[in-house]
Amino acid sequence: MSVTVNEWMLKYEAIVLNRLTVGEIKPKTWGDYKRLIRFCSATWGVKPLNALSISEITAEIKQKADTAPFAARRLRINLSNMFLEAQREGEIPPGHNPALLSRPLLTTVKTERLLFNEWLLIFKAASYCAPDYFQRAMLLAIVTGQRRADIAKMHSSHVRDGYLHIDQQKTAERIALPLTLRLASLGCTLGEVVDMCPSDGWLIQKNGQPVHLWSLTRWFQKCRESAGVEAAVGKMPPSFREQRSLSERLYREQGVDTRTLLGHKYQQMTDGYNDIRGKDYRRLKI
Repeated sequence: MSVTVNEWMLKYEAIVLNRLTVGEIKPKTWGDYKRLIRFCSATWGVKPLNALSISEITAEIKQKADTAPFAARRLRINLSNMFLEAQREGEIPPGHNPALLSRPLLTTVKTERLLFNEWLLIFKAASYCAPDYFQRAMLLAIVTGQRRADIAKMHSSHVRDGYLHIDQQKTAERIALPLTLRLASLGCTLGEVVDMCPSDGWLIQKNGQPVHLWSLTRWFQKCRESAGVEAAVGKMPPSFREQRSLSERLYREQGVDTRTLLGHKYQQMTDGYNDIRGKDYRRLKI
């Protein structure tokens, strides 16, 4: 008799946890798999694992896609991995992978890119409608090109030997940015931005404590709305995270190694940030 979904989930969780322990996957990926395990148990529970059909898998993915298309795409990928591990453990026949045979989802990003002139408007609005730390957060975001979570964790102790040292939370990549790094469009160096921040403790802080990530998102939205930066019909306005793409595009024009700046292993990942999604014209320089 085939193992049930619930029974397999117990074994699968141990397999994935071991992959985390040996460093094969990152903590974020571990979190994705934990959510997958809960989903499978709640959805199919006592049903035999080898009885799950392509149509059942497809139906769940389509239902998820109605509200969260990118989460649905991730669900398909993670389900495919789950079935692959079951094949390796001999719990289901070789080749039985209904998730892999389901139709891949075509997803389009609806969030608009952020242009530099829009960034300036939002930055100016932050001077009168956001806490003091928020302008510094925006400056660190555009000058370093780092993710929101990494900006919130930047500490004065990370500044040493002329560099700002960053251990990226999402990927565990470790990069060191020179304080002399200068964003020409802004006319400002990383060292000058760091000097604006507290000299002892978190670079972005409130009452001596690091700020919550949601506050960065919230204040960016408020300042964007105050600045009148809107999205085209059918699009979503740029969020705090779009400063990372803007930073990459501005530095690439300067000839900076943006792959190292962003902490990417592959150039293809960096090139994705360089895509302006039809927001503006690419101008030929002669």
